[in-house]
Amino acid sequence: VVKRNKETWVNGRRVPLPAKISTVSVIESQGGVAVVQASGMQVLLSPSGEVTLRVGESLANKLCAPCGNFNGDVSDDLRLPSGQVTGNLAEVVVAWKARDFSGW
Repeated sequence: VVKRNKETWVNGRRVPLPAKISTVSVIESQGGVAVVQASGMQVLLSPSGEVTLRVGESLANKLCAPCGNFNGDVSDDLRLPSGQVTGNLAEVVVAWKARDFSGW
């Protein structure tokens, strides 16, 4: 969990930044916090609540959820966990929501 004030929690424990947990690093970046995975995925969280996802080409066609699958074909990006494609972004967001986070 990363809060707006950059307070960062991993597995229920507050961690100081920078932090490295297994293959994931959490650092201050661009005024916010970046969560960087060794696979090449980077999630940037700004103080205003904006989230930016950056991925490398090695993850092409390996992604899912509201960001799409990164295969260059936008017609199949809004895929539900069931595999069905929909045209409704809100439906995709709700379907992929992590159920173990309270308050979301």
